[in-house]
Amino acid sequence: MAKTSPTDIDRDQQILSRLSRIEHRVDSIDQTQAFALRADDAKHSNTVKEIFKTGTRRAQVYLAADGTRGVDEIAKHLKMKRPNVSRELKVLFEEGMLEIADATGRRDIWGRKAIDRTLRISAYLRREYGLAPDGREASAAKSKARSKK
Repeated sequence: MAKTSPTDIDRDQQILSRLSRIEHRVDSIDQTQAFALRADDAKHSNTVKEIFKTGTRRAQVYLAADGTRGVDEIAKHLKMKRPNVSRELKVLFEEGMLEIADATGRRDIWGRKAIDRTLRISAYLRREYGLAPDGREASAAKSKARSKK
């Protein structure tokens, strides 16, 4: 095993320092963008309403896509057919609402984008459609939680 020289350590430290400054700037840009988006909240809310106007299923799929589930897990979790879930995921992806958070083999894990937090999309969908944070009907989620007690 080769020894690390002081020159290598200095170079590595410089790289880490630069990365830290870049990360700080990106965070600042994200925060600035979030404030700008919230300033036009009414305009963006109408866009969100337009995307989810088709009904509860799209909202449920969106909420269930929490960065830990693939298509099959979302379908099973929501007791929906896989083709219906796939169709909604595709639309939400094309609308820029969801992204593939991870891909392991042939399994894509779906997750929400940062804009969800900025525009409070999940909170809106839960209120508008009476859903639990995981996409299930709020009453079904409560009864399942009670039965576990």
